[in-house]
Amino acid sequence: MTPDEVLTVFERANVKEHSFDLDEIVAGFAGWLAEKWDGLSKDEISLLTSVGATLWREGDAWRKT
Repeated sequence: MTPDEVLTVFERANVKEHSFDLDEIVAGFAGWLAEKWDGLSKDEISLLTSVGATLWREGDAWRKT
């Protein structure tokens, strides 16, 4: 799968789902990442933790509105 194809999956999921529970997504992502952590490279950990931090920030901003 190409990066553009993955972006299309993200876009379709966003349109299809209409609403996401960011707290559930962050918790699920954290759980998944914790399970995979020891098998990931430093670059993968850096990338995935930046994704998690972005989700966290968006969820935090959403809760404050």
